[in-house]
Amino acid sequence: MHSSQELSRRLAQAKFAKPLLGLATTLGIIGLRLSGLFQIWELHLFDWMMRSRPPETPDPRIVIVGIYDADLERLNRAALSDALLAQLITKVKQQSPSVIGLDLYRNIPHPPGHQQLNQVLRNTPNLIGIEKLIDDNRMSAVSGNSVLVDENRTAASDLIVDADGRVRRGFLFPSADGDRVLESFGYRVAYEYLAAQGIMPDVHTEFLTIKGRVFPPVEAVSGGYVWVDSGGYQVLLNWRLAYPQFVTVSMTDLLSDQIPPQTFKDCIILIGSLQSGEADIFFTAHSGKVGQQLLPTHGVEIHAILISQLVSAVLDNRPILKTLTEPLELLLIWGLAHLSLLLYGWVDSELRRLGLIAACVGSLLIVSYGLLLVGWWLPILPYALAVTIAPLLYRLQKLQRLQALSLLDELTQLANRRAFRERLETVWVRAVRSQTPLSLILCDIDYFKHYNDAYGHLQGDACLRQVAQAIKQAVTRPHGMIARYGGEEFVILLPETPPKEALQVAQTAALNVQALQLAHKASRVSDHITISVGVTGLVPCRRLSPETLFDIADLGLYEAKRRGRNQTVLRLP
Repeated sequence: MHSSQELSRRLAQAKFAKPLLGLATTLGIIGLRLSGLFQIWELHLFDWMMRSRPPETPDPRIVIVGIYDADLERLNRAALSDALLAQLITKVKQQSPSVIGLDLYRNIPHPPGHQQLNQVLRNTPNLIGIEKLIDDNRMSAVSGNSVLVDENRTAASDLIVDADGRVRRGFLFPSADGDRVLESFGYRVAYEYLAAQGIMPDVHTEFLTIKGRVFPPVEAVSGGYVWVDSGGYQVLLNWRLAYPQFVTVSMTDLLSDQIPPQTFKDCIILIGSLQSGEADIFFTAHSGKVGQQLLPTHGVEIHAILISQLVSAVLDNRPILKTLTEPLELLLIWGLAHLSLLLYGWVDSELRRLGLIAACVGSLLIVSYGLLLVGWWLPILPYALAVTIAPLLYRLQKLQRLQALSLLDELTQLANRRAFRERLETVWVRAVRSQTPLSLILCDIDYFKHYNDAYGHLQGDACLRQVAQAIKQAVTRPHGMIARYGGEEFVILLPETPPKEALQVAQTAALNVQALQLAHKASRVSDHITISVGVTGLVPCRRLSPETLFDIADLGLYEAKRRGRNQTVLRLP
């Protein structure tokens, strides 16, 4: 429906179009984002950007002693015995490492050599073991080795797996149980390494801070994450783009003394499984495809990643991954939406405007990538949509405005002849189906040509505007429509209105015009502006056309003029 009220309202809102569209775009994008619609795509974009960073050198502070399938095959064993593990730890100790991290569960004996292993563990104060704290789908909770638990030298080995099966976050503290706060394995090993150098966390800060470097926690809504479980203290993993990421030696080479004697000195040594069939295998941001298979990452390597990023952030000033707060992201989306609207308005060619939108999206990708290099993860999709949707909505709004203008009479701000014709066709079909009455009123200003000659066209235009508003005030029905049909002629369409009620509307319109008391010295019927009115109404049927209604009302108007004007005549079929 195109009533004059609707058209006027649309045009009145035009000057507020850009601010309103910017706000609507912002709220819409935030709503879509908070629904989780973008999360999986944001995570994949994050992985892609992480893999696209410049390569780094392997971390020289960390060495992984891996237990491979070939190592156990040579020993003709399915699992590593306590005796062999004790021997392996002893070999590592001989090279004076700073910290040893044992990423193997030893809560139950693996004979032979259980007592021997416990004795080695007691005599290795710089060794940290693991226990699994959280029950999950992959594995139930697992207690730590009793010797290490008694000496408070165990840490949680739990890892965080995202909905798509990849690890992008790491625990610093999975949880706190009463007075006992259990750190993650990665954090505890990094802590011991830094503590050996006299570097301790600042205990007076809200977030974990070491030597002035702040490690912000992952919130429920952070970066591309939306409503994720942010329990405990989690951080984003800043993978080291190096192949390999760490120096790795096999158990066989270590036990056979094939490792140079200074390899482990003052380093962090992690002992863990690198077996292909091990359950401790995960996919990560670096799990690219070889053929059709994803490359997995072992749990000990993920722990090494977390250790490396903590230590290198403190000692080497390596970037720490951070995200913007939700209010800042909201402000940025709002700002980008308004900026894109401003730039869109400066360009006059549609092709150039499309190029501008593409350039903005490309610039966002470049900026987001550059910020990731220095430690800021910005979700790309909300910002890209902000610079894309806002101009498109503005374009649609302009098209709607042009359409509204094509249906509006510029002088009186009423619907024009075209709008009336479209509306008449619509309500006629509806009335035929529902068999309800449809009435039409045709009004004409008496001796208006003489008015223009006497007062001039500017005054004539002012007269038309006032008469239009006076007639409009008589139309109080919600579905009624008033239009300027041409020159000094106005038409009122009244769906679901019988002729007698339409006659009352017409008489009210005539009285409203008379009440204006607009002087008309050239009129032959009154000293003031008056109108002649023709009224009709019928119940439409298929054998009649909408023109029938208009023609009958026109006959009523002709009769009113024939009677001397300033008359209202009801003409029925």
